[in-house]
Amino acid sequence: MRKSKSRSKARVAAAAGLTTGAVGAALLVAPSAAFAAVTVSPPVVGVGGRVTVVDTDGVTLTTGSNTTANRVFVLTAPGTVAPVCASTLPVASATVLAATQTGVTSSDVTDTVSFDSPAGATAGTNGQAKRYVACFYDDDTTARQGNQNGYSFYVGTVPALNPAVGLTGGGNTVGITTATNVFTGVATIGAQFVTDNCPTTYGAPAAGVAATVTRTGDAAASVVVPASVTSTTAVPTKYNLCFYNGVGSTAPFISGSVYTASQLALSQTVGPYGGGNNIDVTSPEPFLAGLDAPGVLFTAAACPAEYDDDTAEVPAAADRIRKVTNNRLAVTVPSGAADPGTTLAPWNLCIYQNSTDDAGAPGVVSALVASYPYRVTTVQTAVGISPKAGPSLGGSIITVTGTAFPTEPGSITATLGGVPLTEITPISATAFTARTPQRAPANGVALVTTTAGGSHTLLNAYSFTSALVANPKTAPNTRAIDVIVNGIGFESAAWSATVGTGAHIFLVRGNYSSAAVNGAAYRANPAVADCGKVLVLSDSELVCRLDLTKRLDTAGETVLRAAPKYGAAIDFKITTGSRVLTAGAATTFDQSDVGKAVIDTAATPLIPAGTVISAVYSDTEAIMSNPASGTVSANDNTTITVAGSTDTKVVAVTTNIGGGTEMNLAGITPVLTSATDAGKFIAGTGIPAAGTTVYTIAGGGATAVMRNTANSADVVATAAGTVNAVISSGYTVVPEGAYNLQYVSNAALNAVHVDPSYVQSSVSSASTFTVSSF
Repeated sequence: MRKSKSRSKARVAAAAGLTTGAVGAALLVAPSAAFAAVTVSPPVVGVGGRVTVVDTDGVTLTTGSNTTANRVFVLTAPGTVAPVCASTLPVASATVLAATQTGVTSSDVTDTVSFDSPAGATAGTNGQAKRYVACFYDDDTTARQGNQNGYSFYVGTVPALNPAVGLTGGGNTVGITTATNVFTGVATIGAQFVTDNCPTTYGAPAAGVAATVTRTGDAAASVVVPASVTSTTAVPTKYNLCFYNGVGSTAPFISGSVYTASQLALSQTVGPYGGGNNIDVTSPEPFLAGLDAPGVLFTAAACPAEYDDDTAEVPAAADRIRKVTNNRLAVTVPSGAADPGTTLAPWNLCIYQNSTDDAGAPGVVSALVASYPYRVTTVQTAVGISPKAGPSLGGSIITVTGTAFPTEPGSITATLGGVPLTEITPISATAFTARTPQRAPANGVALVTTTAGGSHTLLNAYSFTSALVANPKTAPNTRAIDVIVNGIGFESAAWSATVGTGAHIFLVRGNYSSAAVNGAAYRANPAVADCGKVLVLSDSELVCRLDLTKRLDTAGETVLRAAPKYGAAIDFKITTGSRVLTAGAATTFDQSDVGKAVIDTAATPLIPAGTVISAVYSDTEAIMSNPASGTVSANDNTTITVAGSTDTKVVAVTTNIGGGTEMNLAGITPVLTSATDAGKFIAGTGIPAAGTTVYTIAGGGATAVMRNTANSADVVATAAGTVNAVISSGYTVVPEGAYNLQYVSNAALNAVHVDPSYVQSSVSSASTFTVSSF
């Protein structure tokens, strides 16, 4: 039960007589009103916001004979002829609005009337302040009370100040944000700090009152607090920060908010309601001069003028209060503060001469020395992240949901897998967004959120995948290109020039798998091409060369190079208008044929130029990219040749039957060159089909000797005559279509199962790569 305490003003004032030093004594005074005889606060309220009027000019402000609150009416279009307020209770209308006082206390002792602005009192253009007049009437007699011209107040968008409390003497910068575009059309924002009501126009501010405002947008600005914004009392001094449309004397008032100046600066202004956190309290003034054992209270109400450790206050333990210097105090926040139930609850930190509660006894006093607004908060919880996975390269925007998140900018920090999140933006008390950091790939890492209320850990919150980001993301299969790849862990990778070992950047259709299949001889899903010649630029960036003119074989280990498939033994067939190419010989086609060219060497070809095999259905059936313009029967089978398309050419040759030093190809048109054609496959009527290549070239490129690649023996034509032949390197291009670039730490067969440190990047939209026709 609260003790009875009758303290007179004389007793409180007597506290200043204690031996505390000149500066300390100046601070040990009872708080005094900073405002004039009539104050209306705050300077601007939102629609439905609470307005408090204090009038100590000697007018009548009683609560009525039946002790109920005054009746309040709001004029939406107040006149200028006195008296503005009617002498008796008016009738509510569109221009005379009844204001509610439900749950609002008015007092004839403090000459105070509080009311909630009616819903019909709305803000001005863009949320700028709009003026209204409140008139008061006695509840019983209906007679007018207070000023006959009423009390002006403003409805508009209330600017948010960050910070809203600052150290005495100014010099700091305060950020200003508004929920509406209050500063639209305001080229120059005028501002002044006043302890009275905001003037209706900018006027001629007193020295040190005007402030420099930097406009950064229609809903944002910043202001430098003037040096004249000071506090010399134990209770922080409140100022009205008033904004104007310009700095001319007639510039109109457009908005305002409350700023507080304090003797103190706190290392932490928000803390957990359970206490236990340490606060460093400093001041430019020696507020502790002469005090050996100051006392500290935390209270949800205003600080008592004298030390009071009743149940309404929570005292700090004496051994947890340390006077460091005359300008500095360290204190541990005690436990016992009530659970605020919401995200934040207002409290105050109160510092006294000592920790003696006099219980009303005369002569023993511990006066308030200094105080500061303090807030307690619940410990937040995080319950989920969306999305739950993203690339280890970072940069993804995530949304964290939970409870009791503070909404002030900078009030939340968080780590994901031990690495800080960036660009944390509070959305509400239940959500915030952030950008993920760069981190090594890992599954189910923890999210740790930290606020003034403490830290909370959400286990198995997020997975960092090692998906790559490629640029460019498309290219034709007619050349090799350099690709910039972003990922993570490149500097420590064991890069290899051999396709079947070490680290690689692979081009894969689908998701790469090195798992052994088909008698442990092949990869389940091998790479289609290797992005080789890797040049590592940093741990998160490299450049590699992707040659789309050469695809890997079905084993995924070597570049595919195969002799053309042609001749009577294969027995190719196709019908007019069809894209189905059939072969009479079993095991003619396999998947390595996809992307190979289909070339008709006849004088009048029935297969369009540029045709390739787009799919293989069986070992005797393939699908061409273009339909045939005529029927090719068994009698015409030697006119179709399947060969690599990147550097293929058709030439007219005369085949000779002979041996020894005799040139067995002559009359070649157009001529061949040793630099580009020697070693290439040659296919055509009369030329052996078992992997014949051009060996030596002479006669200015018009004659050549052929050789069998299997035994390096010279071969001769099986029939003499002039025919069209196909010259090809035998390399197969990467077929057009959609692929993925993937990092593989070990390209060995079955490495995914036998290598415990195996790492493979994930497939994502960022890692896609398209092989196109142009």
